[in-house]
Amino acid sequence: MSKAKNNIPRAAIHVGAPAKSFSAAEGYEPERRGWDEKTYQLKNQDTNNHYDFTRKHLNFEINSQGEIVPLGSNPVPLHERLQKRLDELEFKPYMDKNNPLGISDNSPNCTVGIIVSGDHDVLTRLAFGDQDVDFTLQKSNAHVVLKQGIKDWAMDTYRWACDRWGAENIIGFDVHLDETTPHIQIQTIPVAKTKARGRASAKYVHKDDKSKVLSHKEWKKLPEEIRSNFIRTEDERREKESVSYASVWGKDKYAVGNTYKQMHTDYYNEVGHKYGLERGDDIAMLPGEERRERVHKSKALLEAERQAKDAIARNLMENERLEGQKEKMAGEVQDMKKQKECLEEQNDKLEGEIQNKEYRKEKLEGNISQLVDYAAALDIREEDLIVPTLKTDPLVKDAWDAIKTELEKPIPAFGQKEWREERHKAIKGILTNMQTALMQAKDVQKQDILKLGKALYNKAMQNVRAIIEQNKQLQKENGRLTEENDILRKRIASMDENAITRLRDKKDAEIKELQERLGKAESEAVRSGNKAYSEHQRAESAENQVREMLGIPEIKEIWESIQQKKEAFSKQIDKWIEDGVAAIRGYADGKDNDFQPKQGNSVAWGIIAEAFECGLDPTDEKQRRMATAYLLEKVSWTGITDSKANLTALRTRQLCDAMTVSKDLMANLLLAVGGRGGISSGGGGSNGELTNWDGTKKKTGWGIG
Repeated sequence: MSKAKNNIPRAAIHVGAPAKSFSAAEGYEPERRGWDEKTYQLKNQDTNNHYDFTRKHLNFEINSQGEIVPLGSNPVPLHERLQKRLDELEFKPYMDKNNPLGISDNSPNCTVGIIVSGDHDVLTRLAFGDQDVDFTLQKSNAHVVLKQGIKDWAMDTYRWACDRWGAENIIGFDVHLDETTPHIQIQTIPVAKTKARGRASAKYVHKDDKSKVLSHKEWKKLPEEIRSNFIRTEDERREKESVSYASVWGKDKYAVGNTYKQMHTDYYNEVGHKYGLERGDDIAMLPGEERRERVHKSKALLEAERQAKDAIARNLMENERLEGQKEKMAGEVQDMKKQKECLEEQNDKLEGEIQNKEYRKEKLEGNISQLVDYAAALDIREEDLIVPTLKTDPLVKDAWDAIKTELEKPIPAFGQKEWREERHKAIKGILTNMQTALMQAKDVQKQDILKLGKALYNKAMQNVRAIIEQNKQLQKENGRLTEENDILRKRIASMDENAITRLRDKKDAEIKELQERLGKAESEAVRSGNKAYSEHQRAESAENQVREMLGIPEIKEIWESIQQKKEAFSKQIDKWIEDGVAAIRGYADGKDNDFQPKQGNSVAWGIIAEAFECGLDPTDEKQRRMATAYLLEKVSWTGITDSKANLTALRTRQLCDAMTVSKDLMANLLLAVGGRGGISSGGGGSNGELTNWDGTKKKTGWGIG
């Protein structure tokens, strides 16, 4: 089972194909011999490579004495060390009879390369600890210091390899820390003890005198009667070390497979379990689909998948943590509510004692205050009911700024279709918000104020007569209550008002503190739910209000103008793309060596239009090139030779690189998206019409003429 299924960190051992030899250049790579920063850059042009020059100083090797030294410390290159060891073993490859300097194809394999690695997180933690390491090649890692853990892992692996193949047969043991995942590259020579060639020699030993030993020739010369006194013996053929891939790895593919399986098990038992690395997977035991994926996926894709899985795992852990906090916070909220209720009960008792003494006084003062409020409500001026002037320019400008921000967002490397849909959805949402704001402004002006004024007026008219009649009775009652109030004041004065005040202040402070804590906890607990509900409510409200707002002539006129200009802009975009594709096809059908001015102009506008349709920024060179690639995909190459099609695509990309799309031009075009201003493809018209990409009126270069 793979890590993708059970998320268990595992060791990984990859055995390369056996080889008869390798070149000096092939030997320089594992030792980074002669590699400078330019070499790293050239290697990284292959997207399957991920070499980091700023981590080169972390690489190391273990030499034949079992010492950790910087990588490349051995003055003898790897290919020369191979030949030296083969000479010691008296290994002679089969030479090609047709090429005295070449090795025959049927010559025995004499060297095997092995890569030992494992789980990315485990090995990077052993190598770098908690240091900040950038694996994207965007930042320098020159500050990173190597940790002891990776050295211990490498040394244990070296001892395991020496026990298995012999220290003298390990000609290279290189530890690479400058790639995506730390790993070890081992170069070995398969050596086994074999019997010497030839027949075993026969000896004849005398039965009574063991010191008398004769060779076969000497024994043959003896008379027949004496020969019987000697006993024939044979010396075993001597053993010697020799290069033999079959003896070390296996004589057939089944034996080799068993060797691989046992090697994984032995490595786990001796090394892997010390560092939390489980036994590696046998690729032959994996499902067919996963096995094919492991073979064909590039390093970049595997690294992206690893990072995505890690991000998902972190998000799940974060969600679990937040759920725990939410439950804990909910418990605290309940406790706070109980404390608040207890304090409120105590406060209510105290307030009740005070309110009973002031009740009748407040009732009288309340009636008088109500009369004053109603009288004030009658004094409504006509100008207070006039709706202020509707100011739409700030709302439209805010919407335009938000649209521009969405259009400036970069395109991701993956999920471009979803990214474009998200941009269209975001722009639609911005326009909806603008409509909501306009409607709310109009509604406040025309509905709420008038409704409030009318309600106050009607209410005042209904109650004013009764209140005037009651006022006479209240004046009499006021005199009587004033006398009683004086008596109550004297009784209250006899109380310890300072004690009451201190108790009230203390309880008020406790209640305020609990209310603040409760409010904060409740806010944190329901923030996400409220936000989602608010957005849902606002969307529903916006749809209803748009229909109402369109009934206002001023708003309806603005909205219809926006829709008309958006529709015109969309049609113009499609026309530019259609003309650009036709111009590219026309050039492919023609015999010109380059685009004619009119063709180039159409292609240039087609590139800009394609960028608009795909949500790209044509002022950015990289995104403009992407738009060019999308435009070329729309061209039909039927009937066009491959050479002409390639030339046409090349000329189109060259035209794209020669373009300089100005911000002013984009601002003018983007105004059309929001329904502000017209659409122009250059020329000599008004000030709003641009002639060249940089906004000038010059007629040179790839301008719009």
